[in-house]
Amino acid sequence: ALAIAAALPVAAQADMTLSGSVTTEYTNSGVIDTDAALSLSASEVLANGMTATATFDVLGGEDQGSATLAGDFGTLTAGEIDADGAFQMGDVGGAVGNTEDDDEGDTTVSGVHLTTTQAGLSIAAQVNASTGPAGGTAVETRSTQMGVTYGFNGITLGYSYASADANSGLDGSTASTTDTITAGVTENMTAFGVSYTMGDISLTAGKDSVDTDTDYNVTYSAAMDALTVKAQYNNDGDIQIDLGYALSDSLTLSSEIDTGKTTTMVAAYTSGDMTATVSKTDDGTTDASVALDFGNADLTLARNGGDKDTSVTYKVAF
Repeated sequence: ALAIAAALPVAAQADMTLSGSVTTEYTNSGVIDTDAALSLSASEVLANGMTATATFDVLGGEDQGSATLAGDFGTLTAGEIDADGAFQMGDVGGAVGNTEDDDEGDTTVSGVHLTTTQAGLSIAAQVNASTGPAGGTAVETRSTQMGVTYGFNGITLGYSYASADANSGLDGSTASTTDTITAGVTENMTAFGVSYTMGDISLTAGKDSVDTDTDYNVTYSAAMDALTVKAQYNNDGDIQIDLGYALSDSLTLSSEIDTGKTTTMVAAYTSGDMTATVSKTDDGTTDASVALDFGNADLTLARNGGDKDTSVTYKVAF
């Protein structure tokens, strides 16, 4: 962290990149929802060959920035980091699900994260600080994590450890008064895993210290001219088959079939800057949308068959 701080004055002299977007959605119920995002970033190659990078989300609330220093030693990041990034790196068997926010997906915390790879051995370690989450009010518990992987001859072995929950809630369930966290990584959790790929077939298997079962997943993927097939089977007996077929350069059909004969069908047509899709979802309803790509701006007209809601969305990005 001190090395990153020392590098920041140099990075501040580099060219600054400004990016962001404004999205406005209007629904047939008369509701208008506007979201804005604005980020600043800068990167500089230092005299010693290392690269210093700084990013900051202006409209993201508190603790939405990070500073990174990369070199032969690996990559060191301080600031906003993935709440369970080090643990997930070593969980190659997929035994533990991500710790996620019910509204925003993967959770982030304030902390320090280090990754390095030497002679086929990859190591990730991080410390989650004892501060509140970005924009939240709860106080998260200070914790440490690590993940280790080693690959050879198409086989990857992995191990992970976490000293405390990877979420931000005092009770292990909430990050603020409104957001609910899905617990993935928990206190004193370990995980072992292995993955193997042979041609079109891949196999993953993993076990954590909480569950008694061993999780495994077998996947077959193949492309035959215009047809693509992906089939998966796991230890719960769930089967999922994804099919895709290109009738032409403009028209494609896809389908997902799950255990219990749940089926989703999607047809997509592209012509120039326009993309139209029609999908039959697993609940039997039909969704449709037409999107126009104007470069940095996008206009989308969508119909949700489930709640019979129609919306117009306009997004400008820079």
